Amino acid sequence: MQLDFTVTKSLADSANLLRSVTSPAGIGLALWERRGGRDLSYRRPDHHTISLYLRGGNYVRHITGGAGRPGQSNVSGSPGAICIMPSGCETQWDNRGYVRWLHIYFRDDHIQHATAGAVDSPAELVFGCDPAFREMAERFVLALDWSAPNDLLALDHALYALLARSTEIKRQTAAFRAPNGGLTGAQCQAIEDAVAATLDEKITVAALAETAGLSARQLSRAFPVSYGMPPYEWVLRQRLDAARALLDQGREALDVAAACGFSSQSHMIRRFRATFGYTPGAMR
Repeated sequence: MQLDFTVTKSLADSANLLRSVTSPAGIGLALWERRGGRDLSYRRPDHHTISLYLRGGNYVRHITGGAGRPGQSNVSGSPGAICIMPSGCETQWDNRGYVRWLHIYFRDDHIQHATAGAVDSPAELVFGCDPAFREMAERFVLALDWSAPNDLLALDHALYALLARSTEIKRQTAAFRAPNGGLTGAQCQAIEDAVAATLDEKITVAALAETAGLSARQLSRAFPVSYGMPPYEWVLRQRLDAARALLDQGREALDVAAACGFSSQSHMIRRFRATFGYTPGAMR
């Protein structure tokens, strides 16, 4: 089913639509990506929208104030940030960096059904944080095949659960505040998730920076504050720890080296010896 929502029309010329679907219950889903550009405005849509930032977003700020009195919130987005924009609400966003986000489009009857009539309409929320909401979205919405009939039936159940959960989301938390010049909790989680999912691939500082919504230079400065080592050393340690766990399970060293992103088995052996003082063979 095609999307027919006001907000999607506002984004059509300024963002890249990666996936979209309208569920059997009439709830819209869209996965978007954008790299900077002009401000975004959503002008009194006739539906509600929930936005979940999946990657980036650190250069997105909510523009506040009425006509002729524009201002910016002193809070920016981050991976994991959640915004709720009720129908009829006009919002404007200053976006000067990379962001990938999930949109959920729904109406009063959907949230009333999700909450058994306890909530008539959602309240506005700017950059809330709720790890459970994000986990549910990633595991039970993004993981489904939106084009498969069986998955579409499951999708409605997942979306109603998300709508119910959205009424419990708290406002800004420490996940969006970076301690002592380091990374925020949300940025750390986004980086760790991305590395775990792509351990068998080449991982660059530029890619990690994009995931966190930072420049490569900013990431290189902030990363040691949070992790005690530069990004490339930390990624290597993730590869080594994963390799050690797989070898413990009895996997062959050649297969383990490929699965953990080492250029060769000998490369993995050298790194093992330098880090742990023994070789994979000695582990066996």
